[in-house]
Amino acid sequence: MVNIKVHRGLNQIGGCITEIWTDTSRVFVDFGQNLPTHGEPTTPEQDRTLVNEIIYQNTKEHQAVFYTHAHEDHAGLFWYIPIDQYIGEGSKEVLLTKYRILEDAFIKEKEQYCLQPERCPQKENMYEKECVSMAGLVDRVEKLKTWARTEAKMTPASITIGDIKVTPFLNCHSIYDSYMFLIEADGKRIWHTGDYREHGYLGKGLFPTLRKYATDIDVLITEGTMLKREDRCIHEREVSRKMASVMQAFKYVFVLASATDIERLAAIKEAAKNTQKPLCIWSLFMKRTMQLFTERESKRSRGLFSFAPLFYSDRLYGKLKRRGFAMIVGTSQMDRVKRLLGKLPQEETLLIYSSWDGYYRMPEQVKVNPTYKEFRELFRNVVDVHTSGHADRATIKKVIETVKPKKVICIHKEADAEL
Repeated sequence: MVNIKVHRGLNQIGGCITEIWTDTSRVFVDFGQNLPTHGEPTTPEQDRTLVNEIIYQNTKEHQAVFYTHAHEDHAGLFWYIPIDQYIGEGSKEVLLTKYRILEDAFIKEKEQYCLQPERCPQKENMYEKECVSMAGLVDRVEKLKTWARTEAKMTPASITIGDIKVTPFLNCHSIYDSYMFLIEADGKRIWHTGDYREHGYLGKGLFPTLRKYATDIDVLITEGTMLKREDRCIHEREVSRKMASVMQAFKYVFVLASATDIERLAAIKEAAKNTQKPLCIWSLFMKRTMQLFTERESKRSRGLFSFAPLFYSDRLYGKLKRRGFAMIVGTSQMDRVKRLLGKLPQEETLLIYSSWDGYYRMPEQVKVNPTYKEFRELFRNVVDVHTSGHADRATIKKVIETVKPKKVICIHKEADAEL
């Protein structure tokens, strides 16, 4: 007999934890942290307690955790997990890149602080703890087990955990290396979508994959982030076209976007190329993720996911001021962007805000993290150009009609959202 329990995610977006088990085996799909304003805020101690309560209340001989992707609301509790964990190779590399950069940053901060003539033992101890913590996170990521992305037209390999078989299928979402799962046990077939969409560059594979592999499904577990929104999402190609249109009207263009969203980065790159603007970045993390994407995906994508941006420095200022630029930034570069803006004519400068508008429109989001709103307010000229990383209502409906499951479970949705 196969059992399914959604520990978290039925009535909130993010923080997903789903358990599937038989008499001898069990797998979890995702162990995510709560998102701000979704679910109750938790401390690290509460997170650890939650993980232990879930892991140790239904122990099986064979067990493992599988992550759909590397967003924190799906994989954010990985460092507390005491059993085997699996994630896509690309996702693991993204996490390693992130935590190695953070580890190096804390080490440098500690070294610089220790050179000061007057030091505070408490602060020095804090740096030491942070460095040890980051090193521990890197070590935990390195121990994650992985599967390799399957080449086009090839059938993905399955991973067996006792009498449960898990098969990962590449997915389209607003982060690199996202997956759906076919989970088979005791004659039952369960399809877990993870977070998905059709309107990205990789979204063209959604329905061919479902038609070929999501057959005779007993239970479909689908995300429902956008169930309460009636609007249809535009394609990433349209995002790129809209960006190019507004880029033409300004000499200096900043684009606020995520360093892990390979498809959005490609859309921005194409827009800059079409408007003949040098593509620049200012984040070491973005530099490393773009290098990773280029190494792993350039050939597969026929160059779409190939990146060769300029890494901005003061020595490039004169050249770029004469020519103009398109610079991808994150909110963590706010102070540096503010200084550069002081040198540029505001009437010729634009911010393309390419993130969810709720971060600056919704008071509860602004209260939790005001940086998005503050970043926008640095600029006189701002245009929103964005599309969701999640499926719209029409796509969710089409997925259900395509799969034709005996039962549907909807997670990653607001409490009052309905299919």
